[in-house]
Amino acid sequence: MTENLNQPQADDAVLGNQALPPSGSLVLGGLDGIKQRFPHYSVEQKIATLLEVTKYGQPGLDLVIQALADASELVQLNAYSILKERAQPRIKQVLQEQLTLNSLVEMDCTQLGGLLAVGRWQEADRETTAMMLRVVGRETSGLLKLADIERLPRAFLQKIDQLWWGCSEGNFGLNVQKQIWQTVGGKADANYQTWYRFCEQVGWRVNNCWVEYPQFTFGLGAPQGHLPFLAVGGYGVVVCLHNLFSRLEN
Repeated sequence: MTENLNQPQADDAVLGNQALPPSGSLVLGGLDGIKQRFPHYSVEQKIATLLEVTKYGQPGLDLVIQALADASELVQLNAYSILKERAQPRIKQVLQEQLTLNSLVEMDCTQLGGLLAVGRWQEADRETTAMMLRVVGRETSGLLKLADIERLPRAFLQKIDQLWWGCSEGNFGLNVQKQIWQTVGGKADANYQTWYRFCEQVGWRVNNCWVEYPQFTFGLGAPQGHLPFLAVGGYGVVVCLHNLFSRLEN
C-alpha cells in the first residue's frame, strides 16, 4: 500500500485548526500542509522545516529545492547544505542548474557583509580575496590571473563593490579604485609606471616602496580606494587590473 505523504507522520506535531504555528514552534501536519505554511514561517522555522521534510523522501526534497529561491539568504544556504549532502544524481543536476556562480556568491557575501557592517576591515579584505579565488577554483593560488578574472561573474563583482562602498561611506570599493585607475591614465595598454601611480594613490606604495600587507591601514582613515586589496599579479598585472575594472560595467 502506498504511503499517503499528506497525512501526518508518526512523529509529526499537529496544531488543531490554527492556520499558522505559534512563534517558537514548528508544526508539521502532512506534506501539503507544510508546503502551504512554509512561505509564512520565520527564518528559524523554515530552517527547522527543511531538516524535517527530508523524511518524506523525494517529495520532501522538492521543497528543499524550492527553498533555494527563498528571500532569506540563510534559508538558501541551509537548503544548499542539505542538498549538497545528498548524492542523488537528480540533486546534483539541480545544484548545477540552479546554483550558478552568481547565486552561490550571493550566499557567500553574507559573511562579507557582516564583517563590513561591524568595521572588521582586515577580515573583510581577506574574505573578499578568498571569495574571488574560491569562485574560480583558485583557492591554493593566492593570485588571480587574466583567465581567472575573465571568469568572475559580473554580478559577483558588483555585489562586492556595493558592499564595500556602502559600508565605508564611499571610501572603498572596486568602482572607487576604477575611478582612480582612470584618473592616473589606466588603460589596457598602460605601462608599469601607471600601475605604480595607481598603487601610490591608493596607499599600497609609499615613497617608492611597497607597503607590506600587515602595514595597510584597515580603517576609514585609509586613502581612498585603499581596500579591498586586489590579489592580481604575476605577468601582465596591468592587463589583469584593467580587465577586472572593465567587468564592473553593465
